[in-house]
Amino acid sequence: MRTLIFIILLGLTQPLLGNNNPDSLLLKIDKRNQTLLGGNQDTKKTLREELEKVFQSKGLVLTDSLWQNIRTVIKTDSEGDSSLSVQIGNSKVKIGVIKSDAPRQKTFKMSYPSDEKKINVTNDSLGKSLVIHSDGKEEVRVGWNGIHVKDGKEEVHVDWNGVQVKEANGEETKVIWGRDSTKVHPKEKNLNLFQRKGMNLYLGLNGLSGTMPEQVVAIYPAPFLATDSELKPTSSRYVSLEFARSATIARGKKSAFKLGYGISFDWYNFMFDHNRVVNKTATATNFQPILDAQGKETLLNKNKLTVSYITLPIMPHFAFSKQSAIQMLGIGGYVSYRLDSWTKTVEEKSEDLVRTNANFNLTQVRFGLKAEVALRHFPDLFFNYDLTPLFEKGNGPQLTGFSFGIKLL
Repeated sequence: MRTLIFIILLGLTQPLLGNNNPDSLLLKIDKRNQTLLGGNQDTKKTLREELEKVFQSKGLVLTDSLWQNIRTVIKTDSEGDSSLSVQIGNSKVKIGVIKSDAPRQKTFKMSYPSDEKKINVTNDSLGKSLVIHSDGKEEVRVGWNGIHVKDGKEEVHVDWNGVQVKEANGEETKVIWGRDSTKVHPKEKNLNLFQRKGMNLYLGLNGLSGTMPEQVVAIYPAPFLATDSELKPTSSRYVSLEFARSATIARGKKSAFKLGYGISFDWYNFMFDHNRVVNKTATATNFQPILDAQGKETLLNKNKLTVSYITLPIMPHFAFSKQSAIQMLGIGGYVSYRLDSWTKTVEEKSEDLVRTNANFNLTQVRFGLKAEVALRHFPDLFFNYDLTPLFEKGNGPQLTGFSFGIKLL
């Protein structure tokens, strides 16, 4: 266990080194002009820049110490050709320094004196891990991309996503813990955009717009009064539970255009500010008071009409970074189907509660417009407006419902 901890700490604290390449690299340098012989020469580049370009093409790094060694060989007073051999990982770099009067196409044999300097760099081919041990058959690599152990044809790799095991027969087994980070879209990850998805809870107030029908015949109790649509503002509440998803339509550098969709369950609670109750007759829906034995109107503490719906919302929206003041802005619509409806009254004196379930000639299918805005350090805001009347046309007052409030979760 101590050995494993040492390997992990060593891999995390040591700098990640350059790539290696198993092929040998042979280079020739003109000693007098200090230029690289062979290939496409760029007269605008210095010798070091040319060497760096060749090294990079082989996945190697020209370090300062190696460059100083090359400079030392070039500056020697030797009359003949000189050479330098450098070991970088599994790659052997051979550098020959040729006198300027020597033919450029001359071939030569390089010698490697026993006292020459060697640079040993041990790293993986991708430059992302430190190779702790490698002899061809066995290898241990540790780095930011995980721990990799190879024993012959068997390999085990452990990283942030899980464990991957490769058997000698080629069979692979993967164990993923948590979310697989390799499946996260890199642009989404970098942008850190607002996400309209998951379970959302809408809390707010609702109201009614429109006017009550004018009375032509004076009868008591009147089927409609101008005040029948008046509500208690803070007691008329709207509740919705939504399960939302979104799909990306287009994406920019700092924003994205998405299509939100899902399913929700909505409740309109209309708390009336009078003693006249929604009543369904054989011909239409009207408002009527509750009369006692003496024919007097009963005073009510609570007079409510509740309507529940199942809704399919469609919300095209612009998503911005979570660090923006405005994180999301959307305008869309919805289609709903009425699930249930009832009235609930509580008498003031007796506190008797009466609940009546009926359809009250309510519109069975409704549709409307919806707007949402998500703000940083503040709850999301919403506004809904029905385009269909609350009651069926010709069977009740032509009133339209709306709601507004905040979105939680």
